[in-house]
Amino acid sequence: MNLEYLQRIPSQSSIHIFLVASLLFFPGAATGADPTELVSLDPSEVLSKLDLSRPGLETVHHAVGRGDREEAFAALLDHYRNLYPRPEQSDDLGDKKFARADRIVEHIFEWGPYEPADYGEEIDWAWDPRGDIEWVAAVYRFHWAIPLANAYDSTRNEDYARAFVELTSDWIAKHPLEKRNVTHPVYEHWVGYPWLDIQTGIRATHLCQVFKSFVHAEGFTPEFLEVLLASLYDHQIKTETFPMNRIHNKAVFEQRGFINIAFTFQEFRDSQRWLELALERTRENLLAQTTLDGVQREWSGGYHIGVMRDAIEIMERMESVGIAIPDDYRDRVQKMHDYIFAMAGPNLNLPMFGDTSRHVPKTPDRSKWPDYAELVQASQLFDDPKYAARAKLDFDLLPSITSYAFKEAGMYALRDKWGPEQIYMALHCSPRAISSHDQRDNGTFELSAFGRWLMNDSGYYTYGHDPEGRQWHRRTSAHQTLTLEGENAEVDGQLLLWQTGSEGDVLTVENPSYKGLVHRRTVWFVDHAFFVLLDEAIGDATGALDLHFQFAPGEWVKEADQATAKTLFEDANVLVRSIPTHSLDLEEEEGWYGWTYGKRKPRPAFRFRHSEQAPASFLTLVVPYEGVTPPDATAALSADSSAGADRVSLTATVFGKDWEIGRDLDPTEVWFHSTK
Repeated sequence: MNLEYLQRIPSQSSIHIFLVASLLFFPGAATGADPTELVSLDPSEVLSKLDLSRPGLETVHHAVGRGDREEAFAALLDHYRNLYPRPEQSDDLGDKKFARADRIVEHIFEWGPYEPADYGEEIDWAWDPRGDIEWVAAVYRFHWAIPLANAYDSTRNEDYARAFVELTSDWIAKHPLEKRNVTHPVYEHWVGYPWLDIQTGIRATHLCQVFKSFVHAEGFTPEFLEVLLASLYDHQIKTETFPMNRIHNKAVFEQRGFINIAFTFQEFRDSQRWLELALERTRENLLAQTTLDGVQREWSGGYHIGVMRDAIEIMERMESVGIAIPDDYRDRVQKMHDYIFAMAGPNLNLPMFGDTSRHVPKTPDRSKWPDYAELVQASQLFDDPKYAARAKLDFDLLPSITSYAFKEAGMYALRDKWGPEQIYMALHCSPRAISSHDQRDNGTFELSAFGRWLMNDSGYYTYGHDPEGRQWHRRTSAHQTLTLEGENAEVDGQLLLWQTGSEGDVLTVENPSYKGLVHRRTVWFVDHAFFVLLDEAIGDATGALDLHFQFAPGEWVKEADQATAKTLFEDANVLVRSIPTHSLDLEEEEGWYGWTYGKRKPRPAFRFRHSEQAPASFLTLVVPYEGVTPPDATAALSADSSAGADRVSLTATVFGKDWEIGRDLDPTEVWFHSTK
C-alpha cells in the first residue's frame, strides 16, 4: 500500500480511503484464520516458548535439562529480580492514593468521577456498577494494578503484592483465549470485550509496568510467574493474529502493549520478531492516522497526545535493542510535537476540541503544567531548543512568529505574543475525522486573553453514563459557529485563506454545513488586539440562521438593543457585538462546560438569530479587554458586499482606532489600513 499516495488524496475523500485501506495494513483477519482457533497457552508449556540460550538463563537451562520445572521457574524468577532492580522506596504517595490501594485489596474498585464499588469475594469482572462502559473497560485494562504497585513500592507491604497476584490470577483463570469472543451482558454490541485491541494493549502495558515492582515480592511465586508468562504469551498471540485492522488511536495503543511485552520479556523466542513486526505495523498506522503536518486525525487533543506518547515509547524501545527507526516515522513524531508547540494555549493546554479535557494549572510552577514534559522531551529527542523554550517560556529562544496554521488538519492558532497573558484564539475547521471523537462544530473557536479563559469550548462531558448529555455537548449549536434551524451540521472543512503579518492575521475557512448551504467564516485578528468575524451563509437553503456563542462560567450581561453581550470578571473580559444589517434577536441558550470526564457546570450561552435567510452575511466583533470597562467598538460592511463574493471590505473602530480591512480570495489579497 502506497502511504504517500493515500496522504495526497483530497481531504473530503481521505477518510473513506483510510477506512477501506486499513484492512490492507495488517495480516490478521485477512488470513482467513478462524477466531475460535486461538487457545490459551498451558502454563506447563511456557518454557518451550523461551530462548534459554540467552545470557543469564544458564541456571534455568540446566534445570530444564534435568527435567526440574519447579527449579527452572525459581531460577527464572531470580533472573527477573536481578534484571529489574527493586524500585527505590518512596514516601510521598499521599493518603488518598494509599486509601485507594487499600480498597483494591478489599476488592473495591473505582474509576473516574464515580463512587467506589465493592466487587465482593467472587469477582464478576464484567459487572457494570455505575452504568458506564468506560468503567468496565478500565477494569479490564488493569488500571487498578498501578495504585497497588505504587503503594507496594512505598511500603513494601505484602498485602498489596498478594492482592495483585490474587486479582491477576483470577482474571487469567476466567478469561482464556478460547472465550475471547464473549458478549458483554449489558452492552450487547460489545463482542469480545475482554480481548479487544485497546483492552489487550493497555492491559499488557500495565502488566509490564507493575511487574518490575511486584516481581520482588514474597507473594510473587515461581508458580505465579508461570501463569503470568502464559497469559502474556496469550496477549502476544492474540495481537499478532488479530490486530485491530483500523486506522485509529487504539491500534497504536495495542501495538505499544505488544511491544512492551516483547521488550520486557525478551526471553520469549519470538521477541525480536514481535518487535520488528510491531514497528512495521505502528509505522504504517501512525503515518496513516496523522496528517503530513503532524496532527492526529481524530482532531482531539487527548488522543493526539496519547498516540504521540506511545509512538515515542515505541521508538525508544526499538532504538535500545538496535532496531532502526525509519526517517518518516521520526519525522512524523517531531511534527506531532510541532503541533503541540504551536497550538497549545497560554497554560500549555491543547484546544478543547472534540473529546479533549482541560486541566488549568493552579500553580506558577510551569513544570507541573500540561504538556510541559512533552515539550522538554522533544528538545532532547530532536535537538531543537524551541520546544523546551515554549515549555519554560524562554523568550530568547522562541520564534518571532506566534500564529500558526495546520492546513491539512484545519487547525489554527492566532496569538499576539508568547506567555500566559497572550491573546489566543484557536479555531478548528477540519476534514472529517477517522472516528467519533470529533464533533460537528467546524468554524468553532476558543479564546483566552490576559491570563483568563473567556470563551471555552463546551467540552465532551462523558462517553457512557449519560447518552443524552453526551449528544448535547456534541451538537453544533453548543459551539461557536453557525446553524440552520438549529440542526447539526455536516463536517468537511477546508481552508481558503491564511496570511499573517505585523498588522494582523487573516483566516478564511469554509464548510458545507447543510444541503444547499455553505458556511464561510473569515477571522481578522486586527492589530493583534481584537477579532472581526464575517460569517457568510452561502446558498439557497431556507430556515432560521443562528450564530452561537458561549462564555466561560461566570457572570455576564446582555444588551439586546445593542446586540451585545459581555463577561463581568474582575480582571479581564470579552465583548461580543453583532453588527446587524437587518433585524436580529439576542437570545439566551442552555450552556454547559465539561472540562473533565463526568463533570460539567452551567455557563452563559446565547445566539444571534437573524431575520434574513441565506444567502446572507453576518458581522461580529469579538473584543477581549483588560479591566471591567469595555471599549467602544463598532464595524460596518461596505455597501456593495454580498454573501459568497471573493472580495470583502469593511471598517472597524475599536480602542479609539479606525481601521479599513478586507480580503480577496481571487487573487489572494488582504489589507489592514489604520486611519487614526
